[in-house]
Amino acid sequence: MANWFQRAIYNLANAVPLAGMTALAWWLEFKTWYIPVILLVIACVVTVIFSICFCYGKDNCSNKNINVSKIISKDSWLIAYVVAYILPFSYMVMSDYHIVSLVVFGLMLVLVFIPAIMALPNILLFLCGYHFYELETDTGVGDYILISKRRRIRNKGDIKTVMRLFEKLLIDTKEGM
Repeated sequence: MANWFQRAIYNLANAVPLAGMTALAWWLEFKTWYIPVILLVIACVVTVIFSICFCYGKDNCSNKNINVSKIISKDSWLIAYVVAYILPFSYMVMSDYHIVSLVVFGLMLVLVFIPAIMALPNILLFLCGYHFYELETDTGVGDYILISKRRRIRNKGDIKTVMRLFEKLLIDTKEGM
């Protein structure tokens, strides 16, 4: 199972495209490269660390047998990320847009929302071809998020063995379409 650093990197990696969009918005508005370059370098560093941590976790987590009672696709969450990535461009529409309000909103999101739901689908994994499913087990435990390379999993009996990355985050051990 992953440690606190790997969990933080997993959640922070969701902000990588937002950092890229913010860098673009900053450059379009202020025509300076200093802040955009810093944001892009941070995004690249987080992406590399995330890739290392995910590959390490995928290779070193132990397998666990699981009996699935319900499976639901969770790829539709992508729409929420698209809206979030457009947020840096909102300064073009709102005249009293302040970076301070964006920072306060971001801090509230990190301090309240993220710890409340630790197992979030990850946009970088989605871009790498992974798909996300919500699982419920025969014992009644639900809200597991399964990361899988398989495009469609319709039969709950197809999931037999998983690797546990976090408390509620599982990786499918079966590769394929």
